[in-house]
Amino acid sequence: MNNWFNIKRFWLVLRHEFAEAWPELAIFAAVFMVIMCWPVVFFKGAAGQTQAILGVAFGVICVGIVLYYWILASRVFANIQRPERKIGYLTLPASNAEKFYSRLLLYWILPLAFGFIPYPHTGTEITNAWMYFFIVLLLVVQSSLAVLFGTIFRKGGLLVLILAEVVLTVAWVAYFTTNPQSVKNLDLAFVAQIADYVGVTEPDMGRAAKLAFGIAAVPTVFNIGLARIIFSRKRLRRPMVYVEQ
Repeated sequence: MNNWFNIKRFWLVLRHEFAEAWPELAIFAAVFMVIMCWPVVFFKGAAGQTQAILGVAFGVICVGIVLYYWILASRVFANIQRPERKIGYLTLPASNAEKFYSRLLLYWILPLAFGFIPYPHTGTEITNAWMYFFIVLLLVVQSSLAVLFGTIFRKGGLLVLILAEVVLTVAWVAYFTTNPQSVKNLDLAFVAQIADYVGVTEPDMGRAAKLAFGIAAVPTVFNIGLARIIFSRKRLRRPMVYVEQ
């Protein structure tokens, strides 16, 4: 028997975890379906101020679903926050790999897969390849960071991640503001090379997608791999049964 990964054991663990996770996933799926159908249902026939209001509401909902996705990713191991639940989960008759990938599938991969579901055509075309694929790149990398911080902290992982990013951003801005010569010393020749590869006036969406995937793949694989290593080191620190000497 394969002690590292067995598909039957993995399926049993997945069913066990889905029984608890389905309400969160159902809410995410419902909101996501609203987003997909919003332009077709609400924008059709709307004009002027009404369309502007609907556009703002649509943007707010989009931001909300992105935050919800990050929250889901950071809750990948929220099931072991309390000691009693941690004991139950870590003592399941399955390998660490099966436990890790079952939670990862439910809280990271499955919500991400909703973005690839075919949705009704809105009558608009994506013309700014840079903006579209840059946003997708940030979402994927940020979600993998949410998985990593959720694995490390379990409680408030996303909040810690956002605070760390805010501190780093402020530090970078302060550094370049106080040292303007550092900006002049930066070699930005790669930007021109990227622009030539993707195109500026008529962007090649295929090349932009390949570039975004290539850039996002390295940090994403690193973050998920590190989260896997950290989870594999989790152990029960206290005995399950206390025996009087």
